[in-house]
Amino acid sequence: MNKEILKIVDNFENNVLAIGTSEKITNFINSNKKVLKFDLLEKTKKGIKIKSQNKTKKVNIKKIRKIFKKKKTDFIICEYEIIRKYLNTFVKDSVYINKNKLYIYGTHEDIEFLIKRYKRYNVKVDLKQKKDYFILSIDNTLSKNNKIKDIGYLIIDTIEKIIEFIGDLLMGVEN
Repeated sequence: MNKEILKIVDNFENNVLAIGTSEKITNFINSNKKVLKFDLLEKTKKGIKIKSQNKTKKVNIKKIRKIFKKKKTDFIICEYEIIRKYLNTFVKDSVYINKNKLYIYGTHEDIEFLIKRYKRYNVKVDLKQKKDYFILSIDNTLSKNNKIKDIGYLIIDTIEKIIEFIGDLLMGVEN
């Protein structure tokens, strides 16, 4: 998996945001001469902090829209395990701040709902899936955000979660 991700990272240029990547990938991005600005969101015991060149500060991943402006980040690469619990806000925020490509990688198998959520925004989604990992490539060049649609999608996703929770409760399945 790391070899394929390093091939992807080698093509990055301009502004890059990495979320929860390994130290090897982070060092490779830093050594890339085409990358002008590199920000790293990494998980700590107390939450998530952002490293931007020489500055470090704690940040709430649900509020990354305020830190990164609309369509200012060229490439985003993130690990699925880090963003999984923030998917309600991360999907719409990543489409909002990203103007080129978003890469999500990880070892989790059930990602069909993630693909469904991104397809709402008129993006092209490519999935490379092997036995033990996946790499999801999302092309945000033609994506469009709309506040009313985002609120509608949030309501639909919340209702789906409630129905799923009630179904699991009635069936006696524990999470």
